[in-house]
Amino acid sequence: MGDHINPDQWYIQYGMDLSGAVSTRVYAAFDSHVTIYHPHDPKKDTGKVYGAQIFARSDNDMVGVFYQHITSVPAGIKIGANIKKGDLLGEVFIVKDSGMQPHLHWALVEIIGGAPGGRYVGVNLHIKLLAKANTSETFPVTFNQDGTPPTMT
Repeated sequence: MGDHINPDQWYIQYGMDLSGAVSTRVYAAFDSHVTIYHPHDPKKDTGKVYGAQIFARSDNDMVGVFYQHITSVPAGIKIGANIKKGDLLGEVFIVKDSGMQPHLHWALVEIIGGAPGGRYVGVNLHIKLLAKANTSETFPVTFNQDGTPPTMT
């Protein structure tokens, strides 16, 4: 669908909207631990903020990830939970009559120096992900920890 520009939060600014039909399963991109979790509360759904939100960081706290617009999140997903690459996180969700197309909002950030005090540098893999759309291919991403774009093969 697209990427975002100019918002001031890394998880919005560097977010990528990845189209997917309602109920498409969402899986963890890499091993991580949950740092913030907002379960889906239909009473709080708005036109742009809806569904569950999961913030997680890699085991070494050098990479952060944000997943939004999902529902049916497994009960084991909570702050402090360990997530393994490929674990089910939930399903794509859309607010009826919102005017939005169903999608996963997904953002990555490299944390130079590690969390919590490191410098957050957003990572936009949107073009690379489009090239892999509708395939089962995966590709490794190497974060250089110096603020340069990650290496992708």
